[in-house]
Amino acid sequence: MRPPEHLAFALIPLIGYTLVRYRRPPTGYAMLYVVLATQLPDLIDKPLAWTFGIIPSGRMLAHSIVLSGPLLCLGYLLALRRGRGRPAAVFSLAYLSHLVGDFYPILTQGTDYYFFPNLFWPLLEANPDHTPSFAAHFSGDLSSLLVPLVMFSLVMCYIVGDILWRSGTKRADLPSPPL
Repeated sequence: MRPPEHLAFALIPLIGYTLVRYRRPPTGYAMLYVVLATQLPDLIDKPLAWTFGIIPSGRMLAHSIVLSGPLLCLGYLLALRRGRGRPAAVFSLAYLSHLVGDFYPILTQGTDYYFFPNLFWPLLEANPDHTPSFAAHFSGDLSSLLVPLVMFSLVMCYIVGDILWRSGTKRADLPSPPL
């Protein structure tokens, strides 16, 4: 999945849940956690594999349920002790939605799916990427970036607006213009 698809895959259920459960849209903070968590595995693995060549696959280290599962559980338990269990749960579910989005072909292909071993790295040896570069994944057509850019911009505007509104900031304190 591409970044906007990961974001939508986690954001749509969050919005639906909060509208049904609380009868209001999610807070800007909750949506910010989703934005960060849905992109984090790729922000860790892709540069390590495609830019620096440290790991053989862009779906390995942060995409491994063997590594991320215990870390997410530990983070949730620590947050729960500090009374921040709900934000940690939102972050963890959004992070896991990224893994589901990348590894859903396992449902139809089972262990024949090429990246199946990567989900269980380091217990299984990871398969390397077929096209290990950012350039290979960019179509070169800038119009293909329009919808993701608009979607990301709208989500970020909502997040910033909601955080400012909830913090009591009604407008920016701008200096008065010179005469």
